Amino acid sequence: MKISEIIELLETFAPPSLAEEWDNVGLMVGGVGGECSGVLLALDLTDGAIAEAIKSGCNLIVTHHPFIFRPISKIDLDTAKGRQIAALLKNDVTVYSMHTNLDKAEKGINRALADMIGENATLDGCGVIFDIKPRTLGEFAKYVSKKLDDGSVRIVGDPSVAVSRIYAVSGSGGSEYGRARECADVLLTGDLKHHNYIDALGDGFPLVEYSHYSSEIIMQDIIETALCGAGIKIIKAKQNSPFRLLEEI
Repeated sequence: MKISEIIELLETFAPPSLAEEWDNVGLMVGGVGGECSGVLLALDLTDGAIAEAIKSGCNLIVTHHPFIFRPISKIDLDTAKGRQIAALLKNDVTVYSMHTNLDKAEKGINRALADMIGENATLDGCGVIFDIKPRTLGEFAKYVSKKLDDGSVRIVGDPSVAVSRIYAVSGSGGSEYGRARECADVLLTGDLKHHNYIDALGDGFPLVEYSHYSSEIIMQDIIETALCGAGIKIIKAKQNSPFRLLEEI
């Protein structure tokens, strides 16, 4: 199967038209005309992911986070990105990224996240609304931590307040704070900013924050399922959270 055919399957699953206007999705590096020898699935394109693709004979890497997000004016081999581009081209490895279109797809990351944690999920803009059995904010945060295996989960608000309707955004979703207040009891997302915390405290609206990594590494399982009928080798990159908790040291 050609790389172009793999991309057709991916774009049927998560159409690029779903991506936000500010996003950059699709082909990042390489060509699509050759035969696909295998697909490596990675949240981020790292040196380790590139080395793993080369070692395992995969000439297509599918990432969630765009390898090229902002325009680059030069390819400097003294930078990490420059060296990575050189390694990809030297080894004929193509990189394709699925970002907000995968978040918003019918069976994409937001849907999968909601199904892991609650029920009755409905996609809503950049996020998803779902229900949980009524419990306190503190209990809910602990449940999220357990389900995502994420020891960094934190809350803003009274831990004893009851919550049952959740608005979740995988990755970073602080911009959806206003929408969450309109339709849910709590915003569940990652990478919040200090002003989000202050606004939430002032408004009395609870927040539960997880790590960006823990909410989106599930992209590997999602894309593996989307390509399961293609009859090609699929490998999940060995990746971990980019930060370590103090108790892990």
